[in-house]
Amino acid sequence: MGKQFLFWSLVFGFLGSCSQGSKVEKEGFDKLQGLGNTSLELSGKELSDLYCQACHVKPDPALLDKATWKNGVLPDMRRRLGLINAEDFGAKVGEDNDAPRGIYSEIALVTQKDWDIIQQYYIDLAPDSLEPIPIDNNLKENTGLFTVRNPDFHNKRPSLTTLVRYNPNEKLLYVGDRLNSLFRIDPIGMKILDSIRIISPASDISFRETGFELLTMGVMDPSNFAFGRLKEYGSFEKKHPTILMDSLRRPVHFTYADLTQNGKEELIVSFFGNHFGQLSWFEENAGGYEEHVLNSLPGARKTVIADVNGDGLPDIIAMMTQAKEGIYTYINQGEGKFKQETWLQFDAVFGSSDFEFEDMDGDGFKDLVIVNGDNADLSPILKPYHGLRIFTNDGKNAFRETYFYPMHGASALLTGDFDQDGRMGMAVSSYFPDKSGEKTLNFLLFQQTGNMEFQVSSIAELGKWSWLVMEKADIDGDDDLDIILGSFDFQTRFAFPARDWMPFVILENHIN
Repeated sequence: MGKQFLFWSLVFGFLGSCSQGSKVEKEGFDKLQGLGNTSLELSGKELSDLYCQACHVKPDPALLDKATWKNGVLPDMRRRLGLINAEDFGAKVGEDNDAPRGIYSEIALVTQKDWDIIQQYYIDLAPDSLEPIPIDNNLKENTGLFTVRNPDFHNKRPSLTTLVRYNPNEKLLYVGDRLNSLFRIDPIGMKILDSIRIISPASDISFRETGFELLTMGVMDPSNFAFGRLKEYGSFEKKHPTILMDSLRRPVHFTYADLTQNGKEELIVSFFGNHFGQLSWFEENAGGYEEHVLNSLPGARKTVIADVNGDGLPDIIAMMTQAKEGIYTYINQGEGKFKQETWLQFDAVFGSSDFEFEDMDGDGFKDLVIVNGDNADLSPILKPYHGLRIFTNDGKNAFRETYFYPMHGASALLTGDFDQDGRMGMAVSSYFPDKSGEKTLNFLLFQQTGNMEFQVSSIAELGKWSWLVMEKADIDGDDDLDIILGSFDFQTRFAFPARDWMPFVILENHIN
């Protein structure tokens, strides 16, 4: 009885501390102080519930294979708990891993005996390998809806696109890349019209009637450096844009909404970060912008603004992709106050990547469409639970998974009525596809045939490139949705001789 009481007291105490935002690691470590010198005499499941569940959903052992648990994920978890072994010689720990103080405990919070029990629990229950994604015999080889249009640029440049967006005011494409350039391109004539140098890779853009606001992420690779910026350009040619915000920690998305109902738009920014990150909204005042933190955990990926409870106030729906992965909604209480609701939570290896909030089944209530496939961390193996999911809304903002289509490395998502049949469809690209077979399925189109059933099709030609970002727009003015895929191919960075630049392709819709 005493052992069980201690166990659950620690679990709930630790979980409570993890809800404190930026103090997650410090307060969590404080709860475990002293345990590193005491054997708790608990089972592997009980110990993993205590330690692994502390700051994220506890992952099931079956989600990864034995080798990945043993050689990839578990060693890093052990080091974060401050238990350093001889086998860690040469490994990056703490500051050597670009981690600020507090991310890795400076003292051992778990005994070697208890850690061995945790590790053995995971390895014993993990499979030798994960099941492959079954072949879809109903997959169409070609959508029949789109024609691939390739640009014919002859400048030698790596294809490392981080942003592709259509400006409806100018009817032009804006393309940003890792090499710190922003291009303005005529998508009909496939002609580069102009380019400007930017301070770091572009991650998001908002077009105004004249000019635009550009978000740059700073360091693109995992980093805690705060070098991101938001700048306002009165025109593309403006030499000295206005800096609206500086020293941002890997910002990847922003949007505007009149959150306070004062007639002015507030700014909502997703800071993906690395060990540090957050989701914030900013209120403009005479001195600049005042920050209000909604979620101080890393991995804020994207927000959608919607009035989810019908009270006339704009609410914020956010995807968090690290630490506690999930969909969190911030209900506007008025006067700049928000109440967090957890709509969905996912396992730590789920790999959340993108989402949309759309009415997919036509019942008048918006559903959550999600792709998960981020595969660049400590477990870069093919996972059969990566793919596209639809969580339908019961009308009271309770969501249930009603559709899943497995797709390795699913990364970017678009929703729309691409075939104009009155039903919503989806387009999904993958940056981490399975390249071991004859075909590389890194783009799939989902056309709804009725009652939430979908005809899935691919375009074989697209398998020879790597896609990171997508955009939808009526580029050719024929009243249907075209798709633009942005290419991010590291192989072109080191290619010798250098290849022709191929930053994107256009999937031209022929429904009209």
